[in-house]
Amino acid sequence: MMNKLQDVSVARGESGVEGTLMDGVLHGTARIYVDGVLLATLRYVHGLLVGPATMLYPDGTSSAQLNYVENKLDGKAVYYAQDGSVQREGHYQRGALNGDSKTWLPDGALLEHARYRQGKLHGFIERFHNNGQLAERQLYGAGKPLEPVERYARDGRPLDAEGKPLSRWRLWWRKLSGTSRAPQ
Repeated sequence: MMNKLQDVSVARGESGVEGTLMDGVLHGTARIYVDGVLLATLRYVHGLLVGPATMLYPDGTSSAQLNYVENKLDGKAVYYAQDGSVQREGHYQRGALNGDSKTWLPDGALLEHARYRQGKLHGFIERFHNNGQLAERQLYGAGKPLEPVERYARDGRPLDAEGKPLSRWRLWWRKLSGTSRAPQ
């Protein structure tokens, strides 16, 4: 059977896909334009997204570097702010988050670090104050919380459920009585 190739293009200032169709589906590099502005460069094999993909802001700076296997995110995915700083980074396997995922504030401070297994939170999720101190931490298994949230003040002191600092005495009593897991 002979493969029929057909080039498709976008007129200057128009929106659409530029690339090659093989037997009616995208095959090879495709570029996505909106109002004549390039917003994505993707790779297709017989109509399926495969390999690296670059998403762009209208000014041409990268908004995301992704990787696909058969239309599903697979591998490292990095999302950028318009100034080029990394906003979010995650690892995917067959379309689901799998491994570490991190989110940063615009100033570069780490906001959140979480671990996933097959798209569900699995392990600690940690959130941070903008000064870098741990704000809260919680352990998850298969997407469900396994322990209560541990909260911390901006200076690193553990907090109780009402947001009040825990004294050493209260920490010792909680640990001794087994009423609540003492923050570590």
